[in-house]
Amino acid sequence: MKRLLYILLVLCLSLTATAQDNANARQAKRVFNTAWNHIYGKEGVTFHYKIDILHVYKEEGTSWNKGDKAKSEYKDSKMWNDGNLKYILREKKGIVEIHDPKVNKKNEKLQMFKFEPDSYNYSIAKDPDGLLVTLQAKPGAKVKMKKIIALLNPGNYYPKKLRIKVSIFWATITFSNFKAGNIDDSIFVFPKEKYANYKIIDER
Repeated sequence: MKRLLYILLVLCLSLTATAQDNANARQAKRVFNTAWNHIYGKEGVTFHYKIDILHVYKEEGTSWNKGDKAKSEYKDSKMWNDGNLKYILREKKGIVEIHDPKVNKKNEKLQMFKFEPDSYNYSIAKDPDGLLVTLQAKPGAKVKMKKIIALLNPGNYYPKKLRIKVSIFWATITFSNFKAGNIDDSIFVFPKEKYANYKIIDER
C-alpha cells in the first residue's frame, strides 16, 4: 500500500512538473513571438543595431521595418525597400543598385536567418537585465538557426540582445533606441531626385 502511494505521489509530481514545463514553453513562445513581431510586424519599428560575428565581422547601423518594407543605413551604404523595389546606395562608388526584394528573399545568406516558430523548443527565465528566452531547434528540424538566446525588456518585450547560433558559429545582435509604431510609409520610398547624378545599375 505504501509503495502504491509512493508511486502515485511520484507520478503526480512528474505530471505537475510537466505541466509547469509546458506552461513555461507556452509563455516563452508567446513572449518571443511578440518580440519578433515588434521587429517585423505591420506597426513599424526603428532601432539602432550592432552585429558581431566571432569578433571578425562587425556592422553597425540604423534600421526601419514595417511589414515587407524596410530601410537601413550602415557604413557608406543606404537601403530603401518599398515592398516592390529595393534600392541600395553606394555613396563612395557613386552608384545606386536596383533589386527585386522578392528575388533577394531567396538569397542563401538571408535564408540562414529565416525564422520558423514551430521548429523550436522554448523556455523562459528571469535575468538581472530582463527576460531571457531560449529557443533550441527540435531534433530533425531543417533550420539554419540552431539556437537563439534573446534578452528582452520586461513588459513590452522589446529586444535588447539576440545571440544566434548558425551552424557552428554565433552571431550577436545588440539593439538600442528601439521605438515601435508611428512609422510613415514615405520613409521607405527611395528619393530619386536627391541622387539623380548617381549611376543606376539595374540588378533585377
